[in-house]
Amino acid sequence: MIHVSRKNLDKSYMHLRQESKKNTANGNAKLLLFVYAIECGLKSLLLKKKQINDTYKFVQNEGEKSLNHDLRSLLTKLYSRHRLPENIQFKTRSSSSETISLSDLHQALRYGGTFSNPEEKNRLEMKLNNIDSWLQEELAQ
Repeated sequence: MIHVSRKNLDKSYMHLRQESKKNTANGNAKLLLFVYAIECGLKSLLLKKKQINDTYKFVQNEGEKSLNHDLRSLLTKLYSRHRLPENIQFKTRSSSSETISLSDLHQALRYGGTFSNPEEKNRLEMKLNNIDSWLQEELAQ
């Protein structure tokens, strides 16, 4: 894991949010950047709530696996009311649908997978937008 400061996480959250808005609607790059933005925002908020300034100190206190790509786990650590699905149906290697965990979503998007069900993608994007609004409020305090 590469360790960064909370300030870097804040900058990445804002930058990735802005860059995701520039990308084509419904494209993988747009959602991938937004997922990474949310991840940075959640990690920043977690550090803020623990009054820790960088991920190295956080991992020393909380354990090596405490910061990862699992948005559900990060939301749980923040005692958030926001919920995300555990698994998503995705088409990756073939035209048949596979179940992937939310923690692997960034990989499925990065490697060109597509949602098996467009409604599932829409629901996920709505939930991520709600989390984004919540993060903006929480990080501004």
